[in-house]
Amino acid sequence: MARDIVIWPNKVLSTPTKPVTDFGENLTKLLEEMFDAMKEAEGIGIAANQVGVPLRCSWVGREDGTFFEIINPRILEKSGPVTLEEGCLSVPDQYERTPRFHKVKVKYQDRAGEWHELEVEGRLAHVLQHEIDHLDGHVFVDHLSNLKRSLILEKMKKLQKAMKRHKDKDKDKE
Repeated sequence: MARDIVIWPNKVLSTPTKPVTDFGENLTKLLEEMFDAMKEAEGIGIAANQVGVPLRCSWVGREDGTFFEIINPRILEKSGPVTLEEGCLSVPDQYERTPRFHKVKVKYQDRAGEWHELEVEGRLAHVLQHEIDHLDGHVFVDHLSNLKRSLILEKMKKLQKAMKRHKDKDKDKE
């Protein structure tokens, strides 16, 4: 079952996540729920804190439409500064040009705890940086000017209020 996606500026999105130490059934269940939430929202990646869980794990989408999980990732190298259009499931319907790197080398674990290194460029490098930013307690709007960030913040606060009203109406019907 898909979990609800947290909307920025929720505190869980600005707090660095904790390393995964238990590679068992609970992690597998969390990864499945995250994957369902990501697919339901038509995303190309999702971090655990985007569903309210402060653990260092994420799903990342490849250009061919497949996905893989990264657990306890670290960026080892980055090169080729580039600015790309970016959006986020936690900042719905907002897209801005964001500074990133064209090429990254990442070390991460899979759900069994095995370590991997991956050197990629282009779109996959972009998605990896976005998701690792989440795990470090950053949202893409953190890279924007104060003016752009404050305009998006107002929109997200209105969205959060509307979502709360909708949930409250649903509770009243029960």
